[in-house]
Amino acid sequence: MKLKRLIVAFFMLICWNPKTIFAKSPPVPAVQFPFDVSRSDTTLNQEFQIRDARSYVFAIKFDYVGPVDKKRVRTMVGGGGRYPDGRYGEPGVIVPIHITICKLNPGQAPESVYDGLFETQGCYANGFERNQNNGHLDREIVTIDLQPGIYRVEANTIKDSQEFSGTPSQLLIEFHPNIKFLPKSKRGAI
Repeated sequence: MKLKRLIVAFFMLICWNPKTIFAKSPPVPAVQFPFDVSRSDTTLNQEFQIRDARSYVFAIKFDYVGPVDKKRVRTMVGGGGRYPDGRYGEPGVIVPIHITICKLNPGQAPESVYDGLFETQGCYANGFERNQNNGHLDREIVTIDLQPGIYRVEANTIKDSQEFSGTPSQLLIEFHPNIKFLPKSKRGAI
């Protein structure tokens, strides 16, 4: 009887201990976090988990609702066409973003993986919701190769971009399912 109580107490301890397998782990890409780019000094500080070694895109996702809103957001975000020298044909409203990515190693200081300032512009993806009138436009910040582990991303807006006021935006971390690693010439400044 005493052994039975010990076994029950052991299993209860495991189930209620937050450090067990039942604890919530950081989200895995593709993930998105609210990130208001319309205001200066907006800061996002979020952990995420990488399970596969590959190239990951860090981007800003701008949502729209309906064709009128799509046109308004498309004008602000810009287009995806580029000149041969890499400049955007329609850059839209340029939004400077400072982004820092650190790998979190248990028992050690965070290891800086990336730290950079980008003047984001243009659009690299357009996604649609089930209602084809709603969707989002995505603007790349940087693409980085990451190894499995837990990371922290910190992103800051540098200046007000009032044009985006009222437009829902998120920091997006995703990968292209058909590409493992991008060639160095196609990556953002690493």
